[in-house]
Amino acid sequence: MSKFFGYEPKPKTAKLADEFETKVLIRRNNKSLVGRVFVDIMEDEWKFAVGFNQMGITKLHGRENEFEVLYRYQPSEESKVVRLGTDTGLENDYPAASFPSPDEFIIWAIGQEKQIQLSPA
Repeated sequence: MSKFFGYEPKPKTAKLADEFETKVLIRRNNKSLVGRVFVDIMEDEWKFAVGFNQMGITKLHGRENEFEVLYRYQPSEESKVVRLGTDTGLENDYPAASFPSPDEFIIWAIGQEKQIQLSPA
């Protein structure tokens, strides 16, 4: 189950996050990985993160994620979204128009990450 901090998403947004967790399965280093979605919405910064792991739900003493991605957006700047992937260690900037709500940002980030992870290498 996805985790939302500081924000109660619309049902459509929560459903998309849950579908991402249950339907997106990727292969890395001969392992099948599933993602766990975390969203943290603050007044000055919105964050969307996915931790990819062999386990569906990480537990207190579970293994660390194989890799993680983080999308950051500052609504006051309205110029870009920054994606950081621990698998490559690179930051990528995506030009972005302003998102009218955190839900729109979350939906965009889910679509972007799905496209990245499911595209042929």
